[in-house]
Amino acid sequence: MASALVSIFHFMLVWHYSYQVFQYKLLEPSLRPFRPSQWAAEWKFLTFWSLILQLVYFSWCVISDLIAASAEGSSIAKAATRFRDWLLAAAVFPIGTLVVTTFWLIYAIDRELIFPEKMDRFFPAWLNHALHTFVLPLLLLEMFLDKHKYPSRTSGMLGTISFGLAYLIWLMYLGFAQNIWVYPFLEVLEGPYFVLFFAVTTTFVLLLYYIGEKVNNLLGGGKGSESRHSPMQKID
Repeated sequence: MASALVSIFHFMLVWHYSYQVFQYKLLEPSLRPFRPSQWAAEWKFLTFWSLILQLVYFSWCVISDLIAASAEGSSIAKAATRFRDWLLAAAVFPIGTLVVTTFWLIYAIDRELIFPEKMDRFFPAWLNHALHTFVLPLLLLEMFLDKHKYPSRTSGMLGTISFGLAYLIWLMYLGFAQNIWVYPFLEVLEGPYFVLFFAVTTTFVLLLYYIGEKVNNLLGGGKGSESRHSPMQKID
């Protein structure tokens, strides 16, 4: 019964994040005045990258659950579980947590820098919280309900750095090649401060990886192998 509830939870979150993508696309015309450019649309923003990451992750959880149900203990089931746990550790948790913490930190300092008050007229409060608040509690609930085994730190942190580097290259391409500065303050940062900003951000993301590992262990997970039980296995 417990594992069945976990599978239902995964399916519900696939619907949850799919609906967010749908609603986000519906708001596209209203969001245009608040963007530095329409080129690449929502794909310029880390929030949207995080949203797609959550959707991909929980979709893979559903696939992993189905594989475990039909081929429990098989090599393909173990591989699916290992990839699921690696994806959570390397990208889903650190990037999702980064979006939540940085959004609300900047919002507290000056909301006009991140979510102007004018957006309240058309951007639903529930969607804002779904994108920038509920991500973290849902990930913690996922860690609690379905036990995960973190990969080695070398493998996990390399994944985190690779994802961060991919987004950094994307930002640099937009800024220097397309003259689109997604986050305007980056345009005015001079060389040393520009490098310092990304060094601090990278350090913070790696810290979030470490925090994710510790929180996962605290909630009953572990490190170095598959989950304690297959997602569809019954627990008496």
